[in-house]
Amino acid sequence: MTENATILIPDISGYTEFLTKTALVHSSHIINELLDLIVASNTLDFTLSEIEGDAVLFYRKGKPIAVDSLIRQCLTMFENFHKQLKIIERDTVCPCGACQTASDLSLKCVVHYGPIKEIKVSRFTKVTGLDMIIAHRLLKNRIGAPEYILATQNYLNHLSDRELPSMLTWQQASDEYPALGIIEYHYTSLKQVKNTIPDPPKRESSVIELGEDSLEIEINTSLLDVYQKLIDLDGRVQWIPGLEIRERDEVTERIGQRHVCLFGSTIGDMVTVSSDIRDDYITYIEDGRIRGPDIPYRETYLLKSLKEGKTALTFNVKWLSDPEPPEKFVRQFLDFYKMVLERLKQFCENQLL
Repeated sequence: MTENATILIPDISGYTEFLTKTALVHSSHIINELLDLIVASNTLDFTLSEIEGDAVLFYRKGKPIAVDSLIRQCLTMFENFHKQLKIIERDTVCPCGACQTASDLSLKCVVHYGPIKEIKVSRFTKVTGLDMIIAHRLLKNRIGAPEYILATQNYLNHLSDRELPSMLTWQQASDEYPALGIIEYHYTSLKQVKNTIPDPPKRESSVIELGEDSLEIEINTSLLDVYQKLIDLDGRVQWIPGLEIRERDEVTERIGQRHVCLFGSTIGDMVTVSSDIRDDYITYIEDGRIRGPDIPYRETYLLKSLKEGKTALTFNVKWLSDPEPPEKFVRQFLDFYKMVLERLKQFCENQLL
């Protein structure tokens, strides 16, 4: 049986270009994070049909949603989307292309209304129908703006109040599609809306207080290469013996990111504190707390570019407990990290072979 429904498709523009030009793993993390955010921004009780790569397909059966409410819904998703991109830009500690160009992504929303049919496939519900096809086709149109809200004339025709919100500037247009004919719609660019979204508060700069315990090593690879491998949480299991990442924030590497690591029976809670990337040196800091004995500490990695593409890495630990841990514990901790740094050196240099 077919039922009428309001259809909403928020689509992340630039997705394909973003993936092909940047680090695949990090770009996928960012896209997934943004898609989750769009779903969480659903305030009108839409049903989530499916996520199709770079777009989210929502629908709500019944009478068409009032235009003011639906446009406000689109704006909420748009504003949350760009607020999160600003947070990623502020907090990222990763120099890869995906993390550095995430703010280039954009969002558009297509609104339509018409008959749909729900088909049950195992535990899932798939939505089909001519009007679902129309909504999808409208993602490809002649609108020059990268970010906009598009509302079809068919959606407006089913409303008693067809007046589009006056706080936005609307234009009327149409596109012709094979087998579908001419589809008329109204659209508004969201450029001005984007310009009004405030930047998040700046993070306070961390004061670097080094401890008395340090280790040094020289690695025969470039500064950025060593740093990229150092901060890659998923990749650490390749050079830290016995490491298991049990819990982690499913986001790209950034300030405030938390993870729980397991070394045998030892459990540590870690959080990224800061990163300062310069042309010839980088400072990276994480705070940790070893469970059980409850020992808090700060790890500071000082990386300095040397001649011939080499990197000097200094690992420093500052104990944050009072009193500091027993001397035996400190020796064991440093012995372990001496082995870790050697493994990091081998891992970085073997990547060149």
